[in-house]
Formats: sequence, structure tokens, C-alpha cells
Amino acid sequence: MMSKSPRYLSLLMLAATAIGAQAEAIDDPYVITNRSPFVQIYGLPAAQSAQLAAAGSSSAGLQLDISNNFTEDNKGREAIFIDGETHRANIQFRYGFSEVLELGIDVPYLSHDSGSLDSVIEDWHDFFGFPDGGRPDFPRDQLQFSYARDGQVLSSVTSSNDGIGDVSVSMAYQLSQSDTRQWALRSAVKLPTGDADDLHGSESTDLSLGFNVSDQGLLQNYNIALHASAGAMWMDGGEVLEELQEDFVLYGSSTLSWQATSSISLKIQLDAHTAFYDSALTELGDDSAQLILGGAIRLGQSWVLDLAVSEDIAVDTAPDVVFHIGIKAVAW
Repeated sequence: MMSKSPRYLSLLMLAATAIGAQAEAIDDPYVITNRSPFVQIYGLPAAQSAQLAAAGSSSAGLQLDISNNFTEDNKGREAIFIDGETHRANIQFRYGFSEVLELGIDVPYLSHDSGSLDSVIEDWHDFFGFPDGGRPDFPRDQLQFSYARDGQVLSSVTSSNDGIGDVSVSMAYQLSQSDTRQWALRSAVKLPTGDADDLHGSESTDLSLGFNVSDQGLLQNYNIALHASAGAMWMDGGEVLEELQEDFVLYGSSTLSWQATSSISLKIQLDAHTAFYDSALTELGDDSAQLILGGAIRLGQSWVLDLAVSEDIAVDTAPDVVFHIGIKAVAW
């Protein structure tokens, strides 16, 4: 198998070819969602600004998420074991088709493996007083994403793998905008391009529709910008735990961004969604919430760099820790 590093470098170089003369606002939400191996295979939309690309202009981004997972549970007829790391690189393009219409595409590339961050995560949990959830009772740095019911294994990944995920195409409509507030309607279709057996995709076609609002005026005396979104997603029959899969999921996000300087902002974001599965297990059947903390740095005139860490505040419904890096360039 080829090393992942050259592949990620190639993705970075591809995104770099799309640099324009002006960087996106450094207060934009983090482009991240729940990276649980049984959730990220669906088309759950990431938070976005309600400010669309200007007519005739384009934007590009590359996001890399490194998620470390560990949880195990047995309830009644069901059992789940999630232990391993997932690297997810996503190339994102947006194009302003008109004054009020934006078109986009997201192309993810995923890799599941045993990883090497278990000791780092355990030290992280010890330092902040977070629960380890049984990590010390199992060997470090192994890979097993599995679900069983009535003793029958219905989904299992135990060997390292990598490949393209499910591609999403999107459209956004500018409902209204002013100098300090924007409203947008965003929709997306996630296509079944990823392999369900390797948990690169769900083999379902997902449709999402949501409202986004961005406000730079309400707390402008404190240099704080606000973003919020809410919506619903419909999923047709997939091939990952299809008998448990819900038909609809509700999702929402809120972001506070404090612009400390003209080049640095500090951001806090809360993402949440309802359960994707009808299951007694917390990992599958409970509503989820993640807290993302970090900041953004403007790098000259052309780049914005996002750095963040995500924690599962609804414990066991999302990865223990996700390290997020995002690079954005806009307006060419």
C-alpha cells in the first residue's frame, strides 16, 4: 500500500493550484462533522458560512481530519467495538454561478488504520481529567470497527485500507444579505462512490437541506462573528447496517469567532445531530454533539489556515478526539 503522506501532499498541491488573490474570512466555521466510522459515511453537511462565493468567482479548500476512536459496548442483542484511526482528506470547490447561486463539490479520501496516537490520547485524557472509556484494558494502536447482533457480525473492518469516499455535489441560494448579516439556503446530494465494505461510504444517496445564517454586526463591538445552521437529511437504503438505518436525520451547528487581530481569530463551535441508527447502543442510537476549539490564521493575501481539536461532549457518539487542519483559498 502506498504511504498516505504522498497522497495527502498531492491533494494539497491540487488545492494550491486554485489560489486567488484574496483569502476567505478567518471567522468562517470549521468544515468538520462527526467522524465516527459508522457516521461519516453519510452526507452529514459540515457547517458553512451563509456568505456565498461572488458571481463568477471560485474558492477552494483542503481539510484533513485525523480522528482517534475507541469505544466498546454490549446491550441486549447488540455489540459494538470501535478502535482505530481514520485520516480523511477532503477537497472542496465552490463556484459563484450568479449573484444568488453557488455550486460546489466535495471529494473525500479516507484511510482507516491502527494509527499511533493512542498513548497521546490517553495522556490528553489524563491531563484534562477526561474518562478513558476502557482504553487501558485493550492493546494500543489496533484496528477494529465492528458491529454484531445476535452473535452475527454485520459490519467489520480489521485491515488497513484507503480509498475515495462518497462525493457530494451542492447548491446554495442567497436568501438575503447585508454588510453585517447573510441568510442562505444550502442543499447537497451525496453520491454512493465509496466502498461500503471498507467503510468509505454507505452505498446510499443522501439529500440534505438546511438554512445558514452569518452575523458580523450583533457583537461587532467585541470583534465577534456568529454563524448558525440547521437542517434535515434524507437517506435511501444503504449497505451499512441497513436494517438499523434511520430515514431522516436532523442536524445543527453554531460558531462563535473572536477576531483577536487582523490575521488571527479564535473560534468555538458546537455541532449536533440526531441518531443515524435505531439501536440501543449509545454509539449508534443516541443523539450526538461535538465541541470544536481552535483558531484561524491569515497567511498573507491568499491563504487561511484553520487548526482545531474536536471532542465528543456526548460521550461515545463521536470520536474521542479529532485533529483538524484546513487550508482555504478564494476568489479567482
